[in-house]
Amino acid sequence: MLARLAACKASEPYEVVVIDNACEPPLTAAALETPGLRALRILREMQRGKPYALNHALDEGGLGEVIAVIDDDMSPAADWIESVLSATRRLPQFDIFSGKSYVVWPAGVAKPSWAGEPLAQGMLFSTFDTGSSADVEFGKGAARFPSSNCYWYRRSLLDRGARYPHADLIYEAQFLLRLISLGHRGVFVPEVVIGHRIQKELVSPRFFQDRARLFGRELAEFDMSLAARQRRGVLARIRIRLRPLRALAELGMWSVAWLLAALRSGKKRLPARARALMGIAHCKARLSPSPPEVRIAESSNKRASRFGPKEPAR
Repeated sequence: MLARLAACKASEPYEVVVIDNACEPPLTAAALETPGLRALRILREMQRGKPYALNHALDEGGLGEVIAVIDDDMSPAADWIESVLSATRRLPQFDIFSGKSYVVWPAGVAKPSWAGEPLAQGMLFSTFDTGSSADVEFGKGAARFPSSNCYWYRRSLLDRGARYPHADLIYEAQFLLRLISLGHRGVFVPEVVIGHRIQKELVSPRFFQDRARLFGRELAEFDMSLAARQRRGVLARIRIRLRPLRALAELGMWSVAWLLAALRSGKKRLPARARALMGIAHCKARLSPSPPEVRIAESSNKRASRFGPKEPAR
């Protein structure tokens, strides 16, 4: 990833900040030396988990006007840096951005028939493409938030102390959705292109379904916490009281969808079941007595993450 960044054209200065997330032995500048890379800073965060690593970088400060978050298994295109800066200047009405991403398939792994399905591409492989040659705003004909492995935002968004929550899976989605709830707008731009070199363990039906369950539950919990903060007026209180009935009805429909998924073709059967399991987990979370607002917000989550990095995040 550093080599691909070093090969990017860049008319303006930039800095790459690498967060060593409890690696042993610790990362060194010599180990990461990359010809052509203009500036490299290494930070060390001993608490394992990507949200801790990202918050360390935000707390350390000294970041540029545009902050791009990029995982170490990404392959940016040769014009990636220039495209990021160009889109940020071109769209001053937006504060959060994401581009088009695609899967770089791991060598020696057979590609299953369901790998090209949109649900697998987005939720399992963390890639996204609106399919449009025009800009598309978050949540308006597109996803509400970008993939977690590559996006960027203006540093000014951090002025109110925004930090990543310590959730199991969708901490970056929660971070971005909370900023959007404060009035900041996000947009997908097609000219920024990057590849995701997926790990072999992602190509697993069991992993796909387990991730769908966790994704559905956490997204429901976060939506409930936002609703609890924003409840206003008689209609809002009525919707809250009707929530269990609506969730029960939806739970029944998703349960039927799970059973019917077995009738799908081989290519679509697994994504259909994963989507149904995501819906079932979403409904069950909404049926809980009260939203775990404290856990989803800034407080630490003491449960072990099932989907945390097997290797320290960098």
